[in-house]
Amino acid sequence: MVLLNLRRRTSLAGVMLLALWILAGSPAAVLGQAGDGGHASHHPAAPGSAPAQIAPSGAGGAPAAGGAGMGCAGGMMGCMQGAPQKQLYPALMSMPALTPAERQSAEHEAYARMSSGLPLLVGGADDAMRAFSTGDPAAMRDAGERVRQGLSLFDSGLSTHVALAGGEPPQAVALAWFKDQMNLPQAGAAAQGSEIRLLGFSPGHIATMIGLALSAASLLAIQVMRARRVQSILQRTGQPTRSVAPGLLPPLPATDSLPARPPIFTAPSAAAAEPAASTDTVVPPRQTPARRAWSGVLKVAQVVRETPLIKTFRLVEPSGAPLPFDYLPGQFMNVEVEPTPGEVLRRAYTIASSPTRQAYAELSIKREAQGKVSQFLHDRVKVGDLLKVGAPYGAFTFTGLDEDSIVLVGGGVGITPLMSVLRYLTDRAWPGEIYFVYSARSTQEFVFRDELAYLQRRHPNLHVLATMTRSEGTDWMGPEGQITKELLQSAVPDLARRRIHVCGPPPMMAALKELLAALGVPADRIHTEAFGPASLPAGKLQAAPPTPAEAARFGGATPAVVKPMEAVVAPAPNTVIFSRSGKSAALPADATVLEAAESAGVEIPWSCRVGICGICKVKLQQGSVSMEVEEGLPAEDKAAGLILACQAKSTGGNLQVEA
Repeated sequence: MVLLNLRRRTSLAGVMLLALWILAGSPAAVLGQAGDGGHASHHPAAPGSAPAQIAPSGAGGAPAAGGAGMGCAGGMMGCMQGAPQKQLYPALMSMPALTPAERQSAEHEAYARMSSGLPLLVGGADDAMRAFSTGDPAAMRDAGERVRQGLSLFDSGLSTHVALAGGEPPQAVALAWFKDQMNLPQAGAAAQGSEIRLLGFSPGHIATMIGLALSAASLLAIQVMRARRVQSILQRTGQPTRSVAPGLLPPLPATDSLPARPPIFTAPSAAAAEPAASTDTVVPPRQTPARRAWSGVLKVAQVVRETPLIKTFRLVEPSGAPLPFDYLPGQFMNVEVEPTPGEVLRRAYTIASSPTRQAYAELSIKREAQGKVSQFLHDRVKVGDLLKVGAPYGAFTFTGLDEDSIVLVGGGVGITPLMSVLRYLTDRAWPGEIYFVYSARSTQEFVFRDELAYLQRRHPNLHVLATMTRSEGTDWMGPEGQITKELLQSAVPDLARRRIHVCGPPPMMAALKELLAALGVPADRIHTEAFGPASLPAGKLQAAPPTPAEAARFGGATPAVVKPMEAVVAPAPNTVIFSRSGKSAALPADATVLEAAESAGVEIPWSCRVGICGICKVKLQQGSVSMEVEEGLPAEDKAAGLILACQAKSTGGNLQVEA
């Protein structure tokens, strides 16, 4: 620890010394790097020599050969014949007066010097920081040399430009520059020079050094913050933390061999050491803890009409904070509305947005002809309203951690959980192959069409295929009709080995299951979630016969009057005990556990009440039940002793459930 602290102090001192070394070079050293030739070239030419012509800059605005910007008086032939090369300031000293053309050429040369000096300054400072972070003294020395050269070029060009702009004679311009570089007082301005110079540096020198010092301090602060960020990440992931010198990243853990595939496809073993986080690693959302889902209110921040029958509702936390719950791509939430006072209705809707967008959750909802909740949301909910929700629910999820490809097949509004998965995978730049197959009744009902086209252009591993069942009179040029065996085989190579998620109306689901089985896809590779009413036993939803009053009012045969029979004593109802709430209730033979819970004031979350959403799952601790519909209960949940409270009825005897 002492050694690490010493390294940290040494590194900080080194950065400060490097900045001072670069910035505080003596004027004589700067003069030596000015690029205007040796000391002899600083003196004016011999009397009687012809006035020299100022050569233009080299290509691209850089100075001509020699680094000083003055070419040969006679061009290339003059150089080959040994004509003396005169630099900028010696040339100015030899001229009694500048013609307009010569003044313009000198100004051009001054700008070329400043343009050449700035890249050297900036590049040298960047190289100095990189060399310091790697501990390379030779590279640091070279970077410092570039900074000094750049500063000299920039300052000489700036001095010339300022002098020429003031209309001074060329000899005065050159003489002023020489005196400035040698720290000699200017003629006639000694008092003024003593007032504006500090420690022998001109205001231009001081401003440049302050700017470079601020740049060096900013780079140093960035390196310190990066080191602290790395330590914070290591602490959260359980890795041992270590002191890191500013500007240095922690070394990668030593490994004997690289994995055959990126780590996103293999679930980490509990016994294996967790590798350091990689910038390319797909980090899944946090798994929902084994607890009851969050419930509360969210605010409607935006309402977007996607198609004539589908609207997207963006929900946010009213305070502006992130969502108060975590969810996985493909899960859904329970929405509760009150169309009329005292009439509470609940409905489950899939979260169509990606868990990577933690500021909001989006529900894309179709207005159903017989759907009271969807009609209420479409017709009466507006921006700023509050909705009571519970989330998250469902196991129809995919994060890409244990597969190298995914096939998403949807129909109608069943596209919403698939879009959540797709948006999550593309947000994370998941490298696996994604096959997206969708069927809609018409192009008007093709929801998210533009977004799918955009994502397919942006992600080469995404393959989208859509088919319209009715496309007459439209510009649709793609496949038509239902999703067929041939369509799937042409769209998805090696279909039988891939994981497949299917979501849509129940008739479509049944047809696709048979189709995939015929193509040789194992049953455990097919994951489904139905949208719409479950397949209930015959007579489940039949209306009760009219009462005599109803028959008299609305018409219809009145039931015959039956002769009273002897009273039949019904058996005493069973009892259901709710262990967590400490309550119990009567459980008649035709009543469900959910109905008994509501009569006793025990809250069991629910949504569909027909056995497909799985929200009302509870653990059966004692007794046995029968369930007419078990579509929302996976086999593993049933094996763990879970039941659907909305479907469970006692088969005889008392029950005890965890609720």
